[in-house]
Amino acid sequence: LGAGMSGLTAALALQRRGHKVTVIERQGRIGGRLLSLPLGDGMFTEAGGGHFRSDMPLVLNYIRHFNLPLLSLNDGLPVYMVDGKTAKSADITNWPWDLTAEERNVTVSANLNRYLFRAGLDTNTVLSPGWPDEDLLDRLDDITLEDLLRPVGASPAFLKLLAANAGLFTPYAQTLSIIPDLAYHFGDQNVFRIQGGNNRLPMAMANALGRSNIVLDAQVVRIDQTGPRIRVGTKDGKEFTGDAIVSTIPFSVIDEIEVTPAWSTGKARMFAEMEWDKTVKVIVKTKQPTWLAQNVRGWPMAGGDRTWERFIDITGNEPGGHGNGFFYLNGSNADLVLNAPRDVRAQRVVDAFQQDLPGLLGDVLSVSDFAWSEQPWIRGSFGSTPIGGGWMVKEWTAPEGRIHFAGDFTTLKTGWVEGAIESGLRAARQIDPEARPLSGPR
Repeated sequence: LGAGMSGLTAALALQRRGHKVTVIERQGRIGGRLLSLPLGDGMFTEAGGGHFRSDMPLVLNYIRHFNLPLLSLNDGLPVYMVDGKTAKSADITNWPWDLTAEERNVTVSANLNRYLFRAGLDTNTVLSPGWPDEDLLDRLDDITLEDLLRPVGASPAFLKLLAANAGLFTPYAQTLSIIPDLAYHFGDQNVFRIQGGNNRLPMAMANALGRSNIVLDAQVVRIDQTGPRIRVGTKDGKEFTGDAIVSTIPFSVIDEIEVTPAWSTGKARMFAEMEWDKTVKVIVKTKQPTWLAQNVRGWPMAGGDRTWERFIDITGNEPGGHGNGFFYLNGSNADLVLNAPRDVRAQRVVDAFQQDLPGLLGDVLSVSDFAWSEQPWIRGSFGSTPIGGGWMVKEWTAPEGRIHFAGDFTTLKTGWVEGAIESGLRAARQIDPEARPLSGPR
């Protein structure tokens, strides 16, 4: 159920083992939260998963398998605007914030990695599919990242800089959920996109699976697993039967489905208590990537405690010569956009940024916005565990009868394609332990 990366991963892994697989997709398109939007001049922006890194072996193996061309991006060398003070990360000797002696003359990344090491973590092992073990799950379950870092020396000023770089929610996020995210952003500097749009990957996977095995525009409204075969009914009156289900339906909308027998207490609690963000991207195309000449670039190019929050530069070596990026807004900053009149909401973000950091964007050619919370099939962006939600990690890995769960929200790598693939393989192996990922060129 679902033709995004996790569903397609599970389907291909099972099909290669000889199983007959049908993919049922609510939308009229393939790709789920990989959605590439054209900007003209051969350029694409990414409404969903925006980039990959070299510490993501699964997704890179799938890209390699389908021989998809990659664009190289710059990692972050941002300008920060925090507490009314502005400085470039390229000029660490002149940072104006009240950092400790050991935090001075050191990048945000280097400081973070030092503090993670002191806390018994690192940006490598936390990306293992088996992380965390039971003891670590219990130890980290009810603490925020700030709770973890303050006792090992992190200053309030450093935490503000970290939030400017990684998102204003970062210090207050549950440690279990945020640590893998930080590991991707601060553990590897090799950043890629797929030339022509990241949704070329799920399209290639769908072609390999066979388009005749994918049913689009089919909203699931019923699942009945009381008989010898599971029955799945769709809104348009179709019925499908099978021996097992891999559901990638977001928990934010799963209550729209009539399920027989009813969900167990644990699953119902998980669906109700998973927290969903409402990320907004304000998409900008500029005449040139003028920020490069100012020694500012990457993921992010700018970050601050302002209403524009972060600007992500995804231009890299994309052809055309234009600048390509988006503002990445969460929490109250996303609310400011979503609650504003649609015809002005995106431009207001750009105007605020240009007032704070004049000249950094240069000439803007186009502005638009995209919010996953406005898509009826998900009504949110990232699904993650709340504080004290370690029980949920165990719950999403456990099948409900013959229903198995996948999706990037069923992994601590929430929001990442690597997590989506990993979860799809987990679900496939619960059905057939010999299911394997794709690897190597075709």
